[in-house]
Amino acid sequence: MSREETSQTRLPRGVTLLPRSRGGRRFLSKIRQKGVEIHLGIYESAGLAGFAFNVASEAIGRGSRPPNPIPDDEQPDAETVWRITGRVRRRLGLDRETRRLEVASPDPEQLLVFFEVTVVGFWRDQAARSDTGQGVDVASRRLVHDAQLVFGGSTKNSLTPDEAIARLVARRVDRAFRRADLTRAILDDDGDEDWRVARWLVLPDHHPQGRGFRDEVRYLYPELFEAEPGPNHGVPHWACVLAVDPPFSLDKIRDAYRTRSKTLHPDVGGTHVEFVRLRAAYEEARDYCRVMGL
Repeated sequence: MSREETSQTRLPRGVTLLPRSRGGRRFLSKIRQKGVEIHLGIYESAGLAGFAFNVASEAIGRGSRPPNPIPDDEQPDAETVWRITGRVRRRLGLDRETRRLEVASPDPEQLLVFFEVTVVGFWRDQAARSDTGQGVDVASRRLVHDAQLVFGGSTKNSLTPDEAIARLVARRVDRAFRRADLTRAILDDDGDEDWRVARWLVLPDHHPQGRGFRDEVRYLYPELFEAEPGPNHGVPHWACVLAVDPPFSLDKIRDAYRTRSKTLHPDVGGTHVEFVRLRAAYEEARDYCRVMGL
């Protein structure tokens, strides 16, 4: 079904047309369960997205009759049915990833550092030497293959290949933007296809022939940057993170940091990425006060 046809035809139940394509995928499938909206993945066609909604409806017991009729020309083949069904059931929390047999493995954090410095660094360099489309995608798939070789023997106390790649993506986004909401959006959109997640790792920061990592993030998620203070806003970025207004003082900044920590610290329900962002803003604020003699 083309985009023009989709604009004139009612979308299947539970399917949303995204404003921008995610690597050829433009149809988001989602369902509500117990008051919570669950994303079921992003798909190339409305028919596949509607099929994902049908699988979810049946899995949570909403009748045996599929709510969305699937056109004959969009009927998924056996492999696609298996893949989408597995994805949807994992999203609903009905199935878990199959783990390999427990074997001895090195320290997970040390292995992750080694993987980031050597393997990711190599494929990022290869991607920078090619075009932004096919070259980056090829490097992403090769990176996934290497991750399976390095982390494929994971035990219950270490990382799986998917977990390793997702963790490195989260760290890269945090270093570049310090935005927990952005990290969640990227992993939620691409978290079901390992090579698409890996693409965020191999995409160079500055690509000579197209958008680099930071530009690609801002292009695909412009709505998450609308409220970001611009250069003429007059208020430092750290002040927005700490939620503190001028005039600034060290005591005022310290009190704001303590207040924000009560809700953003991982021990009280916050996330690690949010707290890292808050801590970095606090350090910048203290440096500012030291320089200004406040």
